[in-house]
Amino acid sequence: MNYNGARRPKKKRRDPVIPFLCIIIVWLIVLGAVFLFANVRGNAPADTSEPGGTNAAGSGTDPGDATAAPAGTVAGSTETEPPPEPVTYREATVLSAGDIIPHLAQIYYAAAAGGDGSYDFTNTFKYVKDVVSAADYAVVNFEANLAGPSLGYNGYPFFNAPDTLADAVKDAGFDMTLYANNHCYDTGFDGFIRTQQQFDAHGLDYIGAKQDPANAAYKVVDINGIKVGMFNYTDDLAWGNTSPRTINGLPIRDSDLPYMNVYNLSLLDEFYSEVDSVISAMRSEGADIIVAYMHWGYEYNIQHNADQEKVAQALCDRGVDIIIGGHPHVMQDVDVLTSNSDPQHKVICFYSLGNFVSNQSRHTPDFDVMNMDYTDAGLMVKFTVRKYSTGEAMISKVEAIPTFIHRFVAPNWNYAHEIVPIAAALENPAAYGLTSSNYGEADASDAYEKETALLGGAVEAYNDSVVLPAVGEPEG
Repeated sequence: MNYNGARRPKKKRRDPVIPFLCIIIVWLIVLGAVFLFANVRGNAPADTSEPGGTNAAGSGTDPGDATAAPAGTVAGSTETEPPPEPVTYREATVLSAGDIIPHLAQIYYAAAAGGDGSYDFTNTFKYVKDVVSAADYAVVNFEANLAGPSLGYNGYPFFNAPDTLADAVKDAGFDMTLYANNHCYDTGFDGFIRTQQQFDAHGLDYIGAKQDPANAAYKVVDINGIKVGMFNYTDDLAWGNTSPRTINGLPIRDSDLPYMNVYNLSLLDEFYSEVDSVISAMRSEGADIIVAYMHWGYEYNIQHNADQEKVAQALCDRGVDIIIGGHPHVMQDVDVLTSNSDPQHKVICFYSLGNFVSNQSRHTPDFDVMNMDYTDAGLMVKFTVRKYSTGEAMISKVEAIPTFIHRFVAPNWNYAHEIVPIAAALENPAAYGLTSSNYGEADASDAYEKETALLGGAVEAYNDSVVLPAVGEPEG
């Protein structure tokens, strides 16, 4: 109340909520500024022009998320990891052919073809030269001696051929001869050694015999950067008799035996021990696969025998990758073996490739043996070795190439012997000389049917059994 008696107006009281809200707002502003400043200094702005960056809508990967490292980098680092090396592989093809046996009829023809005292065998191989040369490496069984003219040239039973036979073998595209066979000692020790010297002189590798007992009983060949180990042994055909040691009925001097790769059926443990040493030595030299070339079996039998099967299984169990045989002069059946020590290890065994060239034929006069109509049918085998950059190696594919020896009277009145690859020849008989006789095409067709029956689907079965790595691409 004032002095004049009037009542004084009351003062309006302040609302206490308003100052409290103001304080909160100020603190929020300060905290927001601090947070914003920290983000500006610690993080780069998102690139909205590239996929994966923060866009205006806030989508994409948060560049400030330390748990998410960009692809190709180590988490928490800007260092880029190198991409993994691709798995690659390289390949090499090896071709093997059967028995070369130079009977006198072939030597007479070569003399007429050469003239002036020379001998020319090249016509024999003209139709298979392209097939042989196409392989990266080619091998053939040389069942004869090159003992020189002083001993006289001869056919069965003691073979001695002119040195130019080695010229023809080399010209046909072969790189290696197999010399462990029952005729290697036909001209004695001197002829045995001279034959090896002629292989050297003609640039042919060879296995199965030595010029020095200290030399290796095998060869490891580098083919396209793949190391292929090869060895060659012959059954001495003594049927277990060991005293004296013989080969093909000829006594072997004790001093000569260390020069030959021979085995005896009564001394198989000794043979297996030697094979173990050979395989170990080849592996130590880096051999990626092992090939066994065997001279064995009964002549003119188209089925292998129990002794062949026993030795073949022992070789399979020891890690050999493929077995190729000769000696019976006819092709024999083919089998796919499984190792007893490693069920994953499969080995294809060609018990006999038959004759590659000889004078034995269904048309040869005075030649009467069982299965004589198989003697002009032979087989070439080509297999592909694949090696991966991981170091894994295998035989990835096998191919059988049936051949036929077309024996006919040539214009010079000597018997010509021309080897033809049957499948190609039957498609164009004239181009492969089958029309030079009135039976060439029919006999070639019959030989093809016989060989196909003996193959029995074994090649396809082996190829189907091969398991290739899931990754890999050819080099280059």
